[in-house]
Amino acid sequence: MNLSRFHKRLIVAITLSASFLSVLTQFLLITAFPKIMQEFSVDSTDVQWLTTVYMLTIAVLIPITAYFIDRFKTRHLMMSAMFLFLAGTLICLVAPSFPVLLVGRVFQGMGSGIMIPLMQTILFLMYPREKRGFAMGLAGLVINVAPAVGPPISGVLVNYFDWRALFLVTLPIAALILLMAYLFMRNVTEQRDTDIDPLSILLSTAGFGGMLYAFNKMEESGIGDPAALGVMIAGAVALALFVYRQLRLSAPILEVRVLKVPLFALVTFISILSFSLLISTETILPMYVQNAQQYSAFYGGLIVMPGALTLAIMSLFAGNLFDKYGGKIIAITGFVLLTLSTIGFHFILGLETPFAVTMVLFMLAMGGVGMINMPIMTAGINALPDDLIPHGTAVINTARQFGGSLGLTFIISFISGAESGTGNINPADYLVGVKTAFFIAFLFAVTGLLLSLFIERKKG
Repeated sequence: MNLSRFHKRLIVAITLSASFLSVLTQFLLITAFPKIMQEFSVDSTDVQWLTTVYMLTIAVLIPITAYFIDRFKTRHLMMSAMFLFLAGTLICLVAPSFPVLLVGRVFQGMGSGIMIPLMQTILFLMYPREKRGFAMGLAGLVINVAPAVGPPISGVLVNYFDWRALFLVTLPIAALILLMAYLFMRNVTEQRDTDIDPLSILLSTAGFGGMLYAFNKMEESGIGDPAALGVMIAGAVALALFVYRQLRLSAPILEVRVLKVPLFALVTFISILSFSLLISTETILPMYVQNAQQYSAFYGGLIVMPGALTLAIMSLFAGNLFDKYGGKIIAITGFVLLTLSTIGFHFILGLETPFAVTMVLFMLAMGGVGMINMPIMTAGINALPDDLIPHGTAVINTARQFGGSLGLTFIISFISGAESGTGNINPADYLVGVKTAFFIAFLFAVTGLLLSLFIERKKG
């Protein structure tokens, strides 16, 4: 790869920009839901599908992306992902009905499902092993910060303009990134002959898509929902058959054998715990502020902003630390912070807890997550040979997506008992649910801390 230093940095910038826009879009519509419900006459369950269908599409695409990276040149794949995303954004912008809006979100999800694993693969191949911690710190800025800044940005746009302004703003940005990819992107991955297996794609779609659908359904109607349980069992069977088939194929679309590498398998499970704690804490605190303490939605959004900034800074800082000291000590420190913050939430949160105290505890938790996510992933990927990096990133991203959804569903379920079907919430009862949920999160953090002790102590 005979590229100048400036050109390499340009490729990294294009890749990170595209990925940031992809992740940002996943959470951009949340504050616009009330206006969309009003315009298209849909209820809260229906409108939630704008997020669910986006996640489902990503989940289905991630396992197949490793095949795409092996089969197609980086430039072509990057442009294809951005074209799909751009087309989806345009469809959403002009959507005359809710079903058409959902179709646009599917196209956006297709672009994002390709983009995230591609970004991580490009970063790993563009940087030598001793600098991959820094590279994944950059990725951490994209993956961890975009979900936190999306709702505040969309809140401002939706407050002063129509909800379509969200797509009107992202459309020219997506077009610019596509143009930059056309002009400056170069091939950084190594192509190899591989065949696509239609049955594997079918099983992957049914398995990953079905299970994620079931997890989201359980968040709406509870873990005991018979329909959701049925879909989850069917998805689990399809997923088991998918794994079995990958082990039998000479050229699998997803090389699950990477999990035979002990360090990679350990890191994958730790990543699930860390991601579960991230999305659970980000979900619980705004609800606690509004439903238990009776603050407005403005404060529900404000509570996560300092933590998001902490997460951004720590993600990059932890990447540099990884390059110097390796992943073990950083992961242990991160889980210590998470253990202290989650047990702190359990014992300290109350109906009258000062806003600043809750905010500081959340910053402590996000500092811990920032020290874990990308360094842990880097340690696992570094244990694999370069030709398996696309498969490693696909496996670990798939595990984080589904494991994180399962962890979120499990933790949030301890709060749902405080909610009534009429929408009336008793603040004191809700607080009990929140404190119980954070005790479960504390157990997750302790488990991650103990597992981190088994990470091999070596640098990049």
